[in-house]
Amino acid sequence: MKKNRYIPFGYTMRDGKLVIEQNEANVIRNIYEDYVNGSTLKEIAERLTHAGVPYSEKRSDWGKARVARIIENTKYLGDSEYDKIVDDDLFNEAVSAKKTRQTSIPGDLNPEISAVKNHVRCLECGYPMSRRFSKRYKTKVIWTCLNPECGKKVGICDADLLEGIMRLMSRILKNDRLLDPVKNDGKNDETKSKLQEDLESEISEGITDEEKVARLIDAIAAESYSRLDPASAHATEELKRKIRRVEIKDGFDPGLFGELVLSVRLGEGDIQIITKNNIKIGGKDGSKEDTEKDGYGYPAEE
Repeated sequence: MKKNRYIPFGYTMRDGKLVIEQNEANVIRNIYEDYVNGSTLKEIAERLTHAGVPYSEKRSDWGKARVARIIENTKYLGDSEYDKIVDDDLFNEAVSAKKTRQTSIPGDLNPEISAVKNHVRCLECGYPMSRRFSKRYKTKVIWTCLNPECGKKVGICDADLLEGIMRLMSRILKNDRLLDPVKNDGKNDETKSKLQEDLESEISEGITDEEKVARLIDAIAAESYSRLDPASAHATEELKRKIRRVEIKDGFDPGLFGELVLSVRLGEGDIQIITKNNIKIGGKDGSKEDTEKDGYGYPAEE
C-alpha cells in the first residue's frame, strides 16, 4: 500500500513498475457497479468507511468527493502508463449517471412522493431507504437501504408504490378494527370469539336489537383492550377518531398518509405500512385478496 496518494488509488509500485493493486482495484469496480445500480456517492462512501476499507496507510475515511474522483478518473480506462481496471461500458455508464443526477432538480418530486419519501424503511432490517433513478432498471426508481450491512435494493415505480400504500390505507378506512392490537397469548380468544359469534348471529337475524348490538360491540372492544397498555389504547382510539374525520378522496391522499402512517416497509414485491399506533398492515404488493388475514393488525416488530 502507498504511503500517500500521489499514485492513484488502485495502483502501486512493485519492482520499480506501476502495477494494479488488486484489492483496491476490486474496491474501484464495486464503486462503479454500486453507482450505476443506484447508490449515491454518500451511500458508497459510508459503506466503505463502515467496512474500514483503507484509502491509504493512515486513512480509511471516505467522503463523497473521494468517491466522485474515482468515478471520474479516466486512468482506470488504461493508457500507456496505467493498466486498465474498469471496462469502457461500465465507466461510461457511471459518468453518464453522474451527469444525469447532477442536472436533476430535487423539486421535481410530486407532492405524493414528497410525503412518502422520508418514511420508507427497509422490510429486511428497518433502516431508512433512499430514492434514486437508475437507467439500468426498467422501473427507473430504485429504493436503497442505507444500512451498510444490508444494502437491499428495491425497484418500483412511483405509481405502483403509491397505489400499494393507498390500498392498505383504504382497508383501514373501510374497517378501522384493523387498528386494534391482536392478542397472541390466547387467554381471551374464546370469550372474544363467542361474543363475535353472538354479534354476527344478532345481525344476520334481520330484526336487530340495537342496544344488544351496542353492548356486544362494547364487550368485544373490552376484550381487545383488557390487557392493553392504557396509553396504547388511547392512541388507537385517537387515531380512529382522526381517520373517521378524513374526507375520502380518489387516489393517494398525502393528508391521510400523514395522519395514519408512521412508516412504509418496502421489500421486493412487498409493501407494508406501520400505523401511528404501531400496527403492521400489509401483504404482497398491497394485495387485498385476503383482507382479514393478510393485513389484520399484527403488532409491528421493533
